[in-house]
Amino acid sequence: MIESILSFIIKYKIIFLFYLAIIVILFIKRKKIETQAKIIILYRMKWGLKWMDKYSKKFREWIILLGYIGVGAGFVGLVFISYILIKNLYDLIVSPTAVSGVSLVLPGINVPGLGVLPFWYWLIAIFIIAIVHEFSHGIVARAHDIKVKNTGIVFFGPIIGAFVEPDEKNLQKREDIKQYSVLAAGSFSNILLAIGAFILLMVVFTPLQNSMVEPAGFTFDAYFGEPSPFEQAGIVTGTVITGINGIPTMGFEEFSDELITHKPGDTITVNTAEKDYTVALTENPDNIKKPLIGIQSIKNDVDVKPRYEAGFLSTVYYGIDWITGFLRWLFLLSLGIGLFNLLPLPIVDGGRMAQVFLHKLRGQEKGEKSYRKISMFFLFILLLNLFFPLIVKLF
Repeated sequence: MIESILSFIIKYKIIFLFYLAIIVILFIKRKKIETQAKIIILYRMKWGLKWMDKYSKKFREWIILLGYIGVGAGFVGLVFISYILIKNLYDLIVSPTAVSGVSLVLPGINVPGLGVLPFWYWLIAIFIIAIVHEFSHGIVARAHDIKVKNTGIVFFGPIIGAFVEPDEKNLQKREDIKQYSVLAAGSFSNILLAIGAFILLMVVFTPLQNSMVEPAGFTFDAYFGEPSPFEQAGIVTGTVITGINGIPTMGFEEFSDELITHKPGDTITVNTAEKDYTVALTENPDNIKKPLIGIQSIKNDVDVKPRYEAGFLSTVYYGIDWITGFLRWLFLLSLGIGLFNLLPLPIVDGGRMAQVFLHKLRGQEKGEKSYRKISMFFLFILLLNLFFPLIVKLF
């Protein structure tokens, strides 16, 4: 037991050291820290306020225009992510093999379908996303001459974020469209950041990386279905698959093209670098006419070309490989955080937008009651999405 705990601590030592440093800093700055609801810790600063003033004046018209565009994008995103959250819970309930699309994204955690998030990717990405998100709120607010009182860092358990604190009384006196533009600015900027990361990834870094490697099959990190045909055949996770029925396949796409020519009940031969395996195909739960091999978290495997295995070109390759991986996670995290913040929850921007809308639609008192009911409903749905798979495993 003690050995297992020590092994766990050593494996995630960087993460433990990081949070230990955070605890020490919070203790040193304890007199300047404010606690809300006993679990939210706020550390207020004035950092960045002059920068917001400078650039909000210099690009005022463009900022206001983008803010108004963000309002439309924000409401579309609010409806979209609310629908996705409800649909995901429905899929979890009706389909035992469904994988949750909602997960806490923290370093070291294996995110279904994405793999393990490296610590440095997480730290750098969260820093960039938080700065872009919160400073967008501040710049749009200043463009509308709404005072910004503070910036700061917020801690919600292990989750770290930033905040910008506009003058609430001033904000609430402004026209609805201006309130919406300030509230939607953070999520809209995160979505734009995700789009920028995706373009860089697909247009620049992925083609560069692909030119330096050769395809060598594919691997998988987890089984899927009860039972999994691959698991029953004895093919362990991480095995490099190089072909099907003696036909070489350099990636999962080629393997899949050959697989769809078969039907449930057929037997195939899966070729690997070590040996061949006989696999009996079963029915795909999403379409019983299609075969299932029972694997997930699939990724194509590659070999680095000899010229990039040593010397300066090796450094170039691993630099591009690191940036490619980072941009992939930056895209996913920025898009995910941007959309999450549009949920009609009591603690995020989407909730504030819904509150302003409902106050305008139904009046202050009735609108507030409707807002609280809706926000509590979606908080309940979110928690079910997070914990339903764990509850099912227990029973």
